Amino acid sequence: MGAGESQAKGGIDPGSAIVAENLGKAYQMYRKPAHRLWDMILPGKKRYREFWAVKNVYLDIPNGSTVGIIGENGAGKSTLLKLLTGITQPTTGTVQVMGRVASLLELGAGFHPEFSGRENIHLNCSILGMSPEEIDERLQSIIDFSELGEFIERPVKTYSSGMYVRLGFSVAASVNPDIFIIDEALSVGDEHFKGKCTNRLNEFREQGKTIIFVSHDMGSVKSMCQRVVLMDQGEVLKQGSAEKVADEYLKRAHARGNERLSVLNRGTSEYPRWGSGEIEIHRVVMSDGAGEQGHVFRTGEPFQLKLEYSCHEDVKNPVFGIGIYRSDGTYINGSNHQWRETPIDLGTLCKGDEGDVVMEFESMPLLQGQYYVTTFLYDHSKAAPTAIDHQEHALTFEVIDPRSHQHGMLYLPTRWTVNRSSGEDSVSEVSRS
Repeated sequence: MGAGESQAKGGIDPGSAIVAENLGKAYQMYRKPAHRLWDMILPGKKRYREFWAVKNVYLDIPNGSTVGIIGENGAGKSTLLKLLTGITQPTTGTVQVMGRVASLLELGAGFHPEFSGRENIHLNCSILGMSPEEIDERLQSIIDFSELGEFIERPVKTYSSGMYVRLGFSVAASVNPDIFIIDEALSVGDEHFKGKCTNRLNEFREQGKTIIFVSHDMGSVKSMCQRVVLMDQGEVLKQGSAEKVADEYLKRAHARGNERLSVLNRGTSEYPRWGSGEIEIHRVVMSDGAGEQGHVFRTGEPFQLKLEYSCHEDVKNPVFGIGIYRSDGTYINGSNHQWRETPIDLGTLCKGDEGDVVMEFESMPLLQGQYYVTTFLYDHSKAAPTAIDHQEHALTFEVIDPRSHQHGMLYLPTRWTVNRSSGEDSVSEVSRS
């Protein structure tokens, strides 16, 4: 957490809050710690390699705008924020800032672990340039906003990550900054406090403040930002309208997720598989509504699962089924072609037969997260169904939810109605999701 003021340099446009030109940050990566000392004592031979966390960045952020910075982990987002706030000095290029900056970056940054929450408020407010009178005036409102209660008198080393966020945001927001810069710290807060923070950020927007934040929540990015910057491997890949750039990020996440999960699914032999083996499920495929195969799907869109099989011996009345689980093993749903209002009875499958069983879903009901499929193939001609080919964790897939209208595990179509009355007038508003 930090704040400061900077005056415009070199004729910065008065309509700009921050201008970055050819901004870059390189770190020296040594194979051994001793090599750093050798470089100091015996200069000349370079014993390190350069890692560019940020490179060739040009930004012109207008006053009063809300800008989202998005990208995968390791894209350089956090390093860029440190450069914009002045916490880290650039290797190349310049940053010009107009106005007072407040930031909430790494959890615990700027806090003394042995001091109480109250003492850290005094410490940080002093660092942010407040006078003792200003601190005393704002102290109680900071404590009230944080909702830390009696914990405000305890050392912050005893705080959870969520409590750090409460204290950090409360202090940073109290500065009344011209520019507010936030990393992903808010992602660890509880829903109630995140709602309070969002309301405060909306107040800043209405006051014409500039807000820059890093987030993986595309719903928040689309709803709050006028502009979005997409980073990849330290460079700005694209910047523009929130809708366009966020959709590009989702496309890239979709493609990389498919690539990553394809590799993962090719190496699933460590998961249990058992059965008598008369029929073998030799391929499990997921595809979207357009029939395109993949491993990443969107909430609310159609998809299907296909089990391809080969029959090695005659089997009476085999039943194919699937189970869907969350990555932590939570059982979500199980189904087969016999548990239907109109069951499908396969009769006898004969040696040499091949085919597939397809389950179609009109809408992906799962919210964002990772999931896996277990396949069931059982002989139901016997008194107790017997496993023919049971595959645990046969396929892993991921769901992304660009709208983020709901939280939890399942998307439930809903209709909200709000009724209001004032005197003789009454209004009803209806919204579906």
